[in-house]
Amino acid sequence: MTKILSQEEIDSLLTSVSNGDDADIQTKRGGSKVSLYDFKRPNLISKDQMRLLENIHEGLARNFGVYLSAQLRMIVDMNLLAIDQIMYSEFVMSIVSPGAIYVGDFSGPKSKFVLEVSPQLVVFIVERLFGGKGHLIPMVRPISVIEQRIMSRVVERIAYEISKNWEQLKQFDTVVNRFESNPEFVQIVSASEPVIVVSMEAKIHNNTSMLNICYPYRWISSILSSPENQEKVLFGAREGTDKEKYTLMKSVSVTPVSLRAVLGKGKISINDFMELNKGDVILLDGRTREKVSVFAENRLVYTGSVGQSNQNNAIRIHNVITGDEGHEKRRLQHKIK
Repeated sequence: MTKILSQEEIDSLLTSVSNGDDADIQTKRGGSKVSLYDFKRPNLISKDQMRLLENIHEGLARNFGVYLSAQLRMIVDMNLLAIDQIMYSEFVMSIVSPGAIYVGDFSGPKSKFVLEVSPQLVVFIVERLFGGKGHLIPMVRPISVIEQRIMSRVVERIAYEISKNWEQLKQFDTVVNRFESNPEFVQIVSASEPVIVVSMEAKIHNNTSMLNICYPYRWISSILSSPENQEKVLFGAREGTDKEKYTLMKSVSVTPVSLRAVLGKGKISINDFMELNKGDVILLDGRTREKVSVFAENRLVYTGSVGQSNQNNAIRIHNVITGDEGHEKRRLQHKIK
């Protein structure tokens, strides 16, 4: 005979289901971790490809942050937030209207892209370029024609940084050709096509503002699927050619390096320091016959002896400090300090 549950038993059963007791029991029985997967929206970008895209856009954010700091004469911290794969319709719906939307073209393979900048950031940049203090307005308003023309120079720099940071995979030209304030008028691919959205944030005076770049997935796939780029994704960058090594060594060989020799160290009190006069002698911890330490850019690299050459003070190099020996000596010197 079927048992009829009382109201108390029904309430108790509903409470246990709402609290997830049944789910906890099933998890404990199975003992395996379950992860969600959307078959309607499969992940088209692999982890290795995503890592490569992150490296590209971290460099883009860093370079553009340096440029913006110099133009605005203040510190602007640009950081890469996320790289997401979504539908183009979702990206359009996420844009606030009126916005600051720039549509550009890639030369090869030919494609379009969308650059969306926060209107608050546009107003702030324009105000700083005209010599104002700059402030992030709380209300979103349309960008005027004058502000669009002033901002075009900054947007051209972003386009340049995009093509520059993609050079390791593909060389192409990037051109921004139109501005839109209504996201409904921006249609670079069909609404159901997947796109890759790169989100970056700009930190100014403890205020954050957003900047998004939308790439069609077909364009990114055409670049990442080439054989030479597949090799970079799987095995990293290739070894430099002889010409590249020669160019690098030539550049490094003419780089100036500051050398300094430390004869010794001493400690005196603040009172003695204030009373120092011409002719006073400060006692150092080193002996006159001991070898002195020679530093290159604050790094211990040689030991030598002090002397003269052509009536100039000079140091004769006796030993080259390399490897573990140099690390140990630097550690001991730091400990003595």
